[in-house]
Formats: sequence, C-alpha cells, structure tokens
Amino acid sequence: MAWKRNRALVTAAAIITFCGATVAEPKEVSADGKQADTVVTGGRIKTPQGWAQAMAIKDGIIIAIGSDAELATEVATARERIDLGGASVFPGLQDMHVHPVFAGLEQMGCMFPYGAPPEAIAARLRECVAAAEPGEWIIGGNWVAAVFAPGEQTRHWLDRIAPDNPVMLEDEAHHSLWVNSRALELAGLTRVSPDPVGGIIEREADGSPNGLLRETAVEAVSIVAPKPTSEQRREALVWASREMLSYGITSYMIASIRDEELADIAALSGSEDIKQRVRGCMVWAPATASSPEYGLDLIARRNLFRTPRFQPDCVKIFLDGVPTESRTAAMLEPYLHAGATSPHDHGTLMVPQEELDRKVAEFDRQGLHIKFHAAGDGAVRAGVDAVAHARKVNGIGGPSHHVGHTTFAAASDFARAAEVGLAIEFSPYIWYPTPIASVDIARVVGSERMERWVPIRDALDSGVLVVAGSDWSVVPSVNPFLAIETMVTRQKPGGSEETLGLGQSISIDEALEIFTGNGARIMGLRDRVGTLEVGMEADFFISRDNLLEMPLSEIHKLKVEETWIQGEKVYDRSEL
Repeated sequence: MAWKRNRALVTAAAIITFCGATVAEPKEVSADGKQADTVVTGGRIKTPQGWAQAMAIKDGIIIAIGSDAELATEVATARERIDLGGASVFPGLQDMHVHPVFAGLEQMGCMFPYGAPPEAIAARLRECVAAAEPGEWIIGGNWVAAVFAPGEQTRHWLDRIAPDNPVMLEDEAHHSLWVNSRALELAGLTRVSPDPVGGIIEREADGSPNGLLRETAVEAVSIVAPKPTSEQRREALVWASREMLSYGITSYMIASIRDEELADIAALSGSEDIKQRVRGCMVWAPATASSPEYGLDLIARRNLFRTPRFQPDCVKIFLDGVPTESRTAAMLEPYLHAGATSPHDHGTLMVPQEELDRKVAEFDRQGLHIKFHAAGDGAVRAGVDAVAHARKVNGIGGPSHHVGHTTFAAASDFARAAEVGLAIEFSPYIWYPTPIASVDIARVVGSERMERWVPIRDALDSGVLVVAGSDWSVVPSVNPFLAIETMVTRQKPGGSEETLGLGQSISIDEALEIFTGNGARIMGLRDRVGTLEVGMEADFFISRDNLLEMPLSEIHKLKVEETWIQGEKVYDRSEL
C-alpha cells in the first residue's frame, strides 16, 4: 500500500501515513531552531534499549527517540511526520562482501538458474548462440559440478552447442571457468601449456585441456575475452546498488577492485545513483615467474578516489581457492581421495607465509584494512599468523583486519584472531543445504568436517568479532533476510528436514547484530551507524513484518518498504 503524502510549505508539517491515515493541520516551526526535519511515529523502532514508538531526525542525525508521548513536541513541530501504523524500523544492514560490478554485468550475460541441470544449461546456451553473431563470445554462468555425471562436463559438451562461438561460463563459486575448444584456441592453451602458479588446467588423458580451468588458470581465457566498457561497469554498479537498497542494505564492502573499476566507483559514490557508504578492497597479489607484483600502483593512488561515502582503504589478499571438486582451498587436513590434478592433497596456499607476513605488516603500518579470502582452515590460520606478525612488528592499536568466508576454521584460531584484532566473516547462502555444499564440498572433505561447516557458533562463543558478507553475485541474491533465517535454522529457506552444520546455528538476535552493529564496526562506522539511538546517523529500513517476531521460516520473504540513509529516503517500494 502506498503512503499518502501532503506537499506543504516549509513552515507546515506534512503527515505521511503508512496505512492511509489523514493529514494533520499545518503547525508552526519551533522557535528554538531545533525543529526536526522528519519524525516517524506509531511504529516499533528497534533500539539498544528495546522498542520505541517515535524517532526525530534533523540534518540526518537522530535527535530524539522514545514513545509517541515523549516526542510530542518534536511531532508537533516537525516539517515531515510519518505515521508508521505499527510497522517496524530496524538499523540499516551492512554487507561486508559484495561484487556489485559482477552482479550488474551478469544481468547482461548468458545466465541460467543456480543449480541448473545440464538440459537447462544446454537450452539457455542454444538461445544465446542463436542471438549472437558468428564468432561472438558467449559469457555467462553460473554452473555447479554436482549436476553433471562424472566426465560429462568438458569442452566437447560445449562444442556441440557452440562450435563457432567462444564460450566462457563461470561456476557458482566464481573460482573456475568452463570453456569450449574455440575459447581454449584463442587463449593459446594446449597440451603443453603448464599449470600456472596457483592454478589448475584440468586435462584429458592425452594432456589436452578438457575445458575446466581453476583459480589463476582462468586468466588465460579471461584476458582474451572482451572487457566491459566503463559505461557498462557504471550501469552495473548503479543496478546492483539499487538492488541492495531494496533489501535495506545501507553500507557495503566491495570485496575486490582492480584498476579499471576504481574510477567508476568513485565517480558514482554519493551521487543520486549510489547512496550507500562503500568501502573498497583493492586486490594485491605476489609476483610470480611470469608476472610482477600486482596492485601496488592502485593502492598508492587510492586516496585520489576517496569521497565522503567511498573509502578505498582496504587491500584484498587471496590466500586460497574453494573446497569444491577443485580442491583449491588450503586445508589443515588432507582432502578425501585427492585427484591426480590437485596441486597437493591439502589444497593451495597462494601466498608463501613469509611473504604474506611481510606484506601484511607493510599494509598494516600504512593503516590499511586487510581482507583475506580464506575458505579453508589452513588459509584462515595463515591469515591469523600474518596479522599476529604485524601486531608484533607494528604494535597493537593498528587498523582492523578480517578473514573473508571462513568456510572451515580450527576453533583455536578464533581465540587467536580475537587476541590480535582480526574479525571473522562468514558467507550466507552456503550455510544451509545446497548442491555446492551438500554434494560437491561434502564429497571432498567428508561428513566429520561438515559438522563444523561455516562455524558461526564457535566464532561467537570465542568472543571474536563476527560479520557477514553475501559474496553476491557468487550467490544468486543479495537478500540478507534469507541469510538471517538460515543462520538460525541451518535449513533451506522456508524450512526443511535436511540441515547443514546444525550445531553452528545462532539466535535471531545474534544474527541481526552481525548484520548491523558488527558490520558497522568493521566498516569503521560504528560511531555513526549500526544502532538507532540519539546522536547516530539515521540509516534504517521500514518493513510491515517484524523480523524478530515473525516465524523463522518466513523471514526470507520479508519485504522492505523504505530504506533511509542519513535521514534521506533512498528507496520506496511503493514507487516501483
């Protein structure tokens, strides 16, 4: 139901009602100059002390909060009054791991549903080939290996559908590519091509590439594929940011930024197109035999792109891959039945510990926040060790850092992380039963390790700071309410008999704090956002349902009616 709005003189108060109430007579502006710009009343507003009914906002700051009666003066003199009609108000949500450019660009690609079976993938590819010019690249995804029979997923499968068009399809984890023979030819990959450092070229019996490329091996094809233009990247960013607003996400962290993207993000940040507070993580990678150290020039130029709502002060370091059939996540204990193409049975640690220690200490000294990609427990330990080294070299009190994903981790490393000021991030959408987790990953790590799959409970109990990052568009939706529901139930959205890592479930209140106050802390914004109380900036969302009181199995369906950032309404569902 749309809100009714009364356009009035600045000296009058406009009442906007959530449920269609009438408009009040105009009131005079308060003489003391403390007139609120906006007052919301008649709602259920989540505060650190419990539930309030009314909240007054001036210049983007919350100046009063309490019962309707306690804010009677503010209500009487406010320029704009909103009657919530019993709706709920929560602090804006924080997503600590998104890929907005990828998410937006995928809307333009040859995409098929997550978990799509081979016949659905084939049908979609035929459509894309029919719409393409001969020789034009077909780029899309996202596939999961669990749907294919052993040996079925090869370049030859793609060749039968697209013999004349190079094809490049991402997997769900965005750590592998599936390509056809034409794409391999353009990339110059043959049976004599060696595996790159940190990558795997899956091969046929005679050594020829079979069409599956893992980790750094994907670069051979991606570098010859067409690149999106700046205009396309900006269009993607705007679409993704607006999508996040529709879910009440008021701050987010871009998990990996490379050279061509930084200027686009800075140009749009804080404009009418991107309203959220954004932190950007620039990718750094060590030198290899074939390439120099990556990212230092961009990191050195970072402050040229800083804006009031964009902080390019984070460095992203990939420590490993993923614990899927590729077996590239670095594990403390070996994988089950490690394949002949695996670099070794413990996975891949992409940065030698000595070099990692040195670079982390250097970035820490410069005051940069470090975000590690660490899916395996071996990679998590490497990140903890590196930050402990930085604290020893530079002293305590340096910038915060955090480990991203943390799919597996030793419980003892959580306590160590807390000691050195290293936060732990978990990724939603994989902590409940899905083919990638329940089949692909379980198959290579075994049932015992899956009992501590995405160990959020252990992390919270250790006292370490815990945050959540969707990893969108690796996942199909950025919906945080689906994540909150399944953090608690460890079931499929809507409920299921099947669970995954049930012993790691948490409470609904803990889940909300992870997405609000904890996220604000790791963003360096906790003094400004994360709770609704006097003195904080007015970042919040409004929903008809109360996510703390509705049935757990329904939380993923929650709809955001409005999203506000610093006292400005930036999303209104009724206007769609």
